[in-house]
Amino acid sequence: MSKRAPEPEKPENHERWIVSYADMVTLLFALFVVLYATSDANPQKLQSVRVSIEQAFSIGVLQGSNGSSAVLNQGGGLTPSLNEIRSNTFQGLNDTLSEFAAANGLEGKIQLRSDATSITISLADNLLFDPGSADLRPGSVDVLLQVADALKGLPNQLRIEGHTDDIPPNSRDYPTNWELSTARATRVLRVLVEQGGLDPAKLYAAGYADTRPLASNATPEGRALNRRADIVILYPTIEDLQKALSGAQRR
Repeated sequence: MSKRAPEPEKPENHERWIVSYADMVTLLFALFVVLYATSDANPQKLQSVRVSIEQAFSIGVLQGSNGSSAVLNQGGGLTPSLNEIRSNTFQGLNDTLSEFAAANGLEGKIQLRSDATSITISLADNLLFDPGSADLRPGSVDVLLQVADALKGLPNQLRIEGHTDDIPPNSRDYPTNWELSTARATRVLRVLVEQGGLDPAKLYAAGYADTRPLASNATPEGRALNRRADIVILYPTIEDLQKALSGAQRR
């Protein structure tokens, strides 16, 4: 019986070094990525981002989505939690305007309420205007200037709204409540800008006539609530936050 010939030896793999070399390159790449990331911690840039975020979130809703309302009739991270900022802002406005209302006998004529998108300062119709008129009553400018002082420094957009009840004004100057509500909103806006010193680029006016009532127009009390001028402090949108962060990164 013949002997089986031995199998020839497999040729030596001279390319095994590539595996070790690839592992080393991968580790070096990871090391340089970490070094680059830590070396880019620019304190000035981080400060700019922090300030931009604080400004963008300086106004917001209170906890929950149902909103809240307050009648003015009585005297771990880079930033605090958003709900704390929101609550403090609402309370600060409430305290400031409450003190003014109590000192001037205006209890119940200035209201604050909040919802998911804004805080609204609501001024009673008879506090600012006579029936069917867009001319400001005596003393109403002082009220608006007090509101302007409370709003100075806020980065938010402000929408000045005019609202009416469902009774037509029957006026040659204002044939419908659309013209009347828009004229009143514009008049309030001009005082806030021209005398109150608010930034005109952050304000705009809107007239809603009787389309957004707070109460039923079936009663005199309800109609009185619906005749009002609202100063709406708008919360920043996602787009606003993105712009703020982009601006901080460019700086």
